Amino acid sequence: MTKLATVTTTELVKWASLEVRAEPGPEVVHSPVTGQPCAYWRLRVVERLTAGSDLVHELASSERFDLTWGAADRPLRVRLDPASARIEGTPDLHRVGTPGALAVSREFGFVGAISVEETIIRAGEVLDVEGVLESAGQGAGTFRSAEGRLELFDATLRQRSLSLGPVLLPWALGTAAAVLSGLGFATWAAWHTHLAHPRAAAHAFGVGVPARVTPPTPLRPRLP
Repeated sequence: MTKLATVTTTELVKWASLEVRAEPGPEVVHSPVTGQPCAYWRLRVVERLTAGSDLVHELASSERFDLTWGAADRPLRVRLDPASARIEGTPDLHRVGTPGALAVSREFGFVGAISVEETIIRAGEVLDVEGVLESAGQGAGTFRSAEGRLELFDATLRQRSLSLGPVLLPWALGTAAAVLSGLGFATWAAWHTHLAHPRAAAHAFGVGVPARVTPPTPLRPRLP
């Protein structure tokens, strides 16, 4: 599970690309949307003021949380200050009137209708992180291990977005089936109308129908 790609510049400084797990910090953090415990949350709230005016609010938890990697029996642990790191992830959308949006409105006292985008890091979630890994003696850093041995500067955390393929495929197949069944019904209805009322059907499709159909006149040979 663990990977560490480094480019050594000195014996104590390396560029690190790590696969880590998020763990809650010493302070308990709960999602404002669900109320469930988590390691970190960030909200983008769009508040409707008037028919053509919106106000955007950016909110995020400030409590530090831990990242671990390495052997399961003796993992390395560093403490992250989310205010000093870039955290990238795919947000969950909670539309106006949904339980999540209403929960955020109650939590923060919004008066108008709101929609919410929440980016959340759950305990045990696997993340990809990059940064400059140094020994603790090099200076203050974004990450710091509990033992004060390692630090990570210029940190960027990325969540692993789930593929939309398994979600969109059943929807696409259902939509295609509905469209095909609709076309089949429309074709059958048009043919049935044509058989029952040929003149009305021809008029609907813009095809002229003669008032009376006479048999063709046989051809007579010309005499010289």
